[in-house]
Amino acid sequence: MRPGLVIACAFALAALVGGLGFLGARLALAPASLVEPGSVWRDAAWPFLRDGWPSGRAFRCDAAECGEEVMVYARVKKGMCDCVAGVADDEDLERVSDAALISQRFAPIGAGEAQPLAGMTARLRRYQLESGAALAVFAGGRNCNAFVAMASARHDLTPKALDAVRSLLEAPPMVRWVARQGG
Repeated sequence: MRPGLVIACAFALAALVGGLGFLGARLALAPASLVEPGSVWRDAAWPFLRDGWPSGRAFRCDAAECGEEVMVYARVKKGMCDCVAGVADDEDLERVSDAALISQRFAPIGAGEAQPLAGMTARLRRYQLESGAALAVFAGGRNCNAFVAMASARHDLTPKALDAVRSLLEAPPMVRWVARQGG
């Protein structure tokens, strides 16, 4: 065999092995889906700029399944809540909320209410954004860490949509992810 051909084959083989290694590393580092098979939810990209907390996970439910397109954004904020009471009232919820990532102008629609969230006691409070969009913020705490999830829709978060959000947040893969994140 000619030396030039041998060298070219060696480079091609090295590129193939390197490419496969890179692809394997990308797949290994990609986060596992938190969406259960058959769910109305699918994974989406985290749309927000980096801030003082790690990026979270984002999910989308289409209008056909949720009545209107609904987005859910969830993340754990370590050291962000009361170590004993967790997220005990609306003031705590507003402090840990990520609502300002979606809009700087929003108004609560009534008082918050206690809700289960990813295996912990939490609060839910609904908001109306200046744009007319709807927002629901779920926040709970455990081990001094806050778990915050926001559901948003352009017009309204119907009971059907909120039930779908609760189903996502209470699903075993989500509860395990929250626990692994420290929440």
